[in-house]
Parts: sequence; C-alpha cells; structure tokens
Amino acid sequence: MSTPPTRERLPAVTLEPASVLLVDDQAEGLLALEATLAPLGQRLVTARSGREALRHLLTRDFAVILLDVVMPEMDGFETAQLIRERERSRDTPILFLTALSQGQLPELRAYAVGAVDYLLKPYEPEILRSKVGVFVDLFRKTELVRRQAEALREVQRHEHERELAEANRRAEVERGRVREELLRREMETSRSQYRWLEAVLAALPTPLALVEPDSGRTLLANRAAQGLAGGCLAYREAKDLYADAIFRGPDGQPLPEAAMPLMRAARGEALQGVTVEWELNGQHGAALAFSALMPQMHGRPETVLLALLDVTALRATERELRRALLSRDAPLDADRLVEGLRNLPPPDGSPPAVDTGQASNPGTPSAEHPREGNG
Repeated sequence: MSTPPTRERLPAVTLEPASVLLVDDQAEGLLALEATLAPLGQRLVTARSGREALRHLLTRDFAVILLDVVMPEMDGFETAQLIRERERSRDTPILFLTALSQGQLPELRAYAVGAVDYLLKPYEPEILRSKVGVFVDLFRKTELVRRQAEALREVQRHEHERELAEANRRAEVERGRVREELLRREMETSRSQYRWLEAVLAALPTPLALVEPDSGRTLLANRAAQGLAGGCLAYREAKDLYADAIFRGPDGQPLPEAAMPLMRAARGEALQGVTVEWELNGQHGAALAFSALMPQMHGRPETVLLALLDVTALRATERELRRALLSRDAPLDADRLVEGLRNLPPPDGSPPAVDTGQASNPGTPSAEHPREGNG
C-alpha cells in the first residue's frame, strides 16, 4: 500500500490574481473604484451595464462583484437576480453601491436578491478596500483548496495507476510462471508417454517404425525392425553399411532409394502389403510393407507408422512347392514343407509353433500333412 500524501508532500499550487467585477454605467464611477482597489493587486474587470456584466460572467469566475444600483435598461437589482439564477455565479458575493438616500426599501431589496453588503456613495475607500480584500482572500483560499484537492486527486490517480500497473506486472509474472509450470508438466507427460510408446513398440514382435513425413527420417524403430534386413527397411542410413545389399520390388527389378517402402510411406502413400525382397550377406529375404499416417496428438506432429511383415519363410515354402509342382521327377520333401509351414509367422505376430517331433515321425501318419501320394 502507498503512503497517503502529507501536507509536506502535497504538490505546489500557484494562484493567479483574483478577478473583481466592477459594474457602473458612469465612467467616473469605474475610475474611482479602480483607483480604490488597485492597491489590492488583483485583476479588475469593468462593465458599463448589466448586460456587459453578464457577458463577463459567462467566461470567468469572480471573487466579488461591485454592482451599481441605478443603471439604465437593467438596474442593479435585475442584474443581481440574473446573476443568482446562473449555477456558476449563484454564490458569487455582490456588494451594492448606490447614491440613493438611505432607506429600508433599497436595502431590503438588495438583500432579497442575494447581496452580501450595501454601501452608499460616496464610500470610504479604506472600508471598501477592506471589505473587497476579505472576499478576495476568501476566494483565493477557496481556490487554493480546490486546486490542491485536484492536484491531490491527480497524485492519487497516478499512484493508483502505478500500483495497478505493478499489480498487473506481478500477475503477469505469476501467469507466466504458471504457464511455464503447465508447459513443463505437459512436456514431462509427453516424454513419459513417448517413453511408454517406445517400450511398447520395442516389446512387439512385429517390425514397426515411426517415420517423419517428407524427410523420411526415422524417429523410432523397435528391435524387430532393426533386425529385419539389417535395419535397411527401417533406416535410410542402414543401406550405407551394406554395399552389396540388393532390394527388389514385386517385379523383381532393383529398387532405388526413392522407391523403397520407407520413402514411399514418408511421401504420403498408404502402403497395403507392398512386397520387397532383398539379398544381404548371401541371404535372401522378403517382407510386406504397410503404412498409415498418425494425426497430431499429445503435442506431437503428424507421424508415419511403417509396419513390416517378414514373409521370408513363406517365400521359401512357395518356391519349394513351385519346384515340386513343376518337376514330376523331383520328389516333394514333405518334412521340409511341414517345417517351412510351421516357421511361417502367424497373423497375430506370435512366435512360430514349437516342433514336438510328432509330425517328423515317419511311423506316425499326419491328418494335416499326409505323406501318402507325395512325389
């Protein structure tokens, strides 16, 4: 809280001389008033009629009005009545001056229209100057209090604005701290979710990779994808480690890097079982590629999910069957065929069934793979 301004801390206020309105239709009367009141050092404003006096009252405030009673067209009483009807000049002191003989009727009428005093001409200069000085001093003190009050309100307004600005600054700092804390928690949650996703993908037996759209940069690949074809299907950079590696498409033609499943998926193609075969370190393999675009979620941008299904064993079995069917003289190796079928990955991605040895027993007939008639 700010300290209230004390008297010593109040802003300095400079007052100009007060204005005194002199109203008389006679020039010599105005000259006499100016000579009498000049020692007060205030601003003296003259008017030769009631209407001229009213025009002056429209533009400024006066400490006191010295008003002659007898004037043509509009006398002093009528002028005073109009002065009192205006809100701005309602409380302005009026001193009546008149050369009429003393009597109760003029005095009563003067006080009835709001006069504060009634002096007869010729007046005593010292007395008139003293009376006017009292009203000037009262006006200046009132004006001083009013201006000090305005200055005080201005100081208080500036102080309030400063305190409000400081409060807003503190509130903004606090909001920034809260935003940073929320962002930190959100990032921590996102990192936790990403680590959880990494753990889930790493545990899955199906080769999976998360790829950045357009660039083809691999963000994450599980162990199964890293071990398939030396990781060349999940990472662009892995092909640089195998200079003799050859990748072919369904037509048997070598695939350039731009036609590899990873790059096609990064460009936005939705792969649905695209075949790719490879020759690596003297071994052959084959896989089916699937892809889908993952939308933005948990503060992460769009990501391409690349799934690979290893069909190497299936391709070997197909070749064995093809050779057996094309050559009548070559006997069909049923045991090798059964072994190949057992090694095929099931649709759910679980490990191949364990060989119990029953199917390879030549003395035990098999209902699923009868040996009779083969070859």
